[in-house]
Amino acid sequence: MQVSLRRWRVEDAPALARAVEESLEHLRPWMPWAAGEPKTAAWRAELIREWEREREAGGDEVLGIFADGQVAGGCGLHRRIGDDGLELGYWVHAGFTRRGVATEAVRQMCERAFADPSVARVEIHHDRANAASGAVAARAGFRHVSDAERPPQAPGEEGVERVWRLTRAEWRG
Repeated sequence: MQVSLRRWRVEDAPALARAVEESLEHLRPWMPWAAGEPKTAAWRAELIREWEREREAGGDEVLGIFADGQVAGGCGLHRRIGDDGLELGYWVHAGFTRRGVATEAVRQMCERAFADPSVARVEIHHDRANAASGAVAARAGFRHVSDAERPPQAPGEEGVERVWRLTRAEWRG
């Protein structure tokens, strides 16, 4: 299976809406944004436009994950952990779990992140109860650096944020 990442296009909106809707039961326990789903393709098209405006302004980069040309999920590099770091987030369509899609997407996102010389570290943050996200981080070469209590943000969470980190020096890109 060929996994690739690219920026979302407005014409992807129907496939993105379908992928999220097909994965809601899988996403709701862990993704706070899933509580407001499903959304229409028109709503998604506007969101894609917003993501592009944000990226052009130097903000977050949000990409689609594609497996053999099909929408397999989404990922992003978020500028919320300091000037020298990026937080990496991802979700995978329920039909593509346990097939290495998330791990490969994380590896490709790290390659993108570390292509920027100002990025010294990439982190993955998830609730401790989300063992699958921890397994992806470990397989991608991240090391667990901390756990901190925080209020649960989604129904499956226990309220402990787990942080994994990969530094430029550790990157095997």
